[in-house]
Amino acid sequence: MTVITSLAEWIALKQVYLPSIESLPIVKMGDDGDLSPPFLGIMEESSSDHETNGVILRGVTDYQITCELHTVPADEDNDGTSPEDERQMRRDLYDIIGDAGAITWMDGRNDSRIFDIQTAAPTTEASDGRRVSRWNLQIVACPS
Repeated sequence: MTVITSLAEWIALKQVYLPSIESLPIVKMGDDGDLSPPFLGIMEESSSDHETNGVILRGVTDYQITCELHTVPADEDNDGTSPEDERQMRRDLYDIIGDAGAITWMDGRNDSRIFDIQTAAPTTEASDGRRVSRWNLQIVACPS
């Protein structure tokens, strides 16, 4: 969970400069409490030994992390998030999550060495009356 904690801290550090997400709650896997959208959830989906050129590097792990932005579309029955605001939130979060500076900043925090972070643009879909935008990250790390 230390990699997730470092990622959440990185996002929290940067989000205060972006009006669209400055007060967006961040929930990590294992956190307690009920939260209503909008919020950002961070979960570890899986992990595996890191392999390079057919050689497994013992102690180095590939973490599959998912970040999900949950919003409720605005309509005449609720004051949810407008499509324009949701798109801006997505752009701002992608700028933070995809920033290569995260590698250097996260390295050594929370007892983890960070070697690489890879992600792509999010996918967005409807789910239970919500709009969920999902980033899949691969983080290469090991305990420090």
